[in-house]
Amino acid sequence: MYHCVNCGVEVEELYTRYCPNVLKLLKCDKCDHLADKYIEYDPVIILVDLILLEKRSYRHLLYNCDLKSWWKLVIIIWLVESFRDLSLCKSNETDTDNLRTFQHYFNGQCNLYLILFKTAFCLTAFVLTVILYTTIKWYFYSKDKNKNNVLQLLKAIVVGGCGKLLGLLEITWGHIFSAPHYLLILGYTLLCWLTAYSVVSNSGKLESLIILGLGILVYSCASSFLSTMFESLELI
Repeated sequence: MYHCVNCGVEVEELYTRYCPNVLKLLKCDKCDHLADKYIEYDPVIILVDLILLEKRSYRHLLYNCDLKSWWKLVIIIWLVESFRDLSLCKSNETDTDNLRTFQHYFNGQCNLYLILFKTAFCLTAFVLTVILYTTIKWYFYSKDKNKNNVLQLLKAIVVGGCGKLLGLLEITWGHIFSAPHYLLILGYTLLCWLTAYSVVSNSGKLESLIILGLGILVYSCASSFLSTMFESLELI
C-alpha cells in the first residue's frame, strides 16, 4: 500500500500508466493534492529535499520506493562510526613510531575488533530502545494497530541515521571530536532522525524527541560501560 506524501494517508495507486513513456499522477482523495509528485522528479532533487528534511521526500522514500538496500546503509553507518572512533584513537596517540602506532590499533582500547564490536553493540542498543518504546506507545495509544510496522520503523531509523555519514567529512578535515563540528553533526543527525521517525510513527515532535532522546541516552550509557570494561580488562 502506498502513501500520500502530503498528508500520509494510504492510497491504492500513485499514477495511471497509459503507455511505457506516458503516465498520469493521481490525486489523494483526502488532501486533493498529487499523491506523490516525486515520481517524476530527478533523484538528485529528491536527495536535496531529503537533505533539507522535507517530510514529503521521506514519505516518498520510505513508503513509495522499493527500498531493498537499506541493510547496506546499516553496514556503512556501522563502519563510518567505527572508523571515526579508530581515528579518535589515532589522534590521541602520542607515540610517533609508525610501527608502534600500527600495533596500537590491535591492542588495548584501540583494538580494531573491539571498536567494531562496541559500535555494533551501541547502535543495536539505540535501535532496540527506540523500537521498544515506540511499540509500547503504539500498543497503548495507536488507534489502528494494523498500520504499525516495526520493519518500516527500522528503515526510518536507518535512513535518519545517514546524517552520521557526515563523520567522514569530520575525519577528512581532521576535526575529530572538535566541539563545534561534532555538535553540528549530532544536531543534524538528530533532526534527520526526528523527521524520519515522525513520518513512520505518526508522533508529534515532543514525543519523537523524548523517545529518540532515550535511545541516545542508552547509546551513551552502553558506550561508557564498554569503554570502562575494556579499560578494566586492559589493566588486568
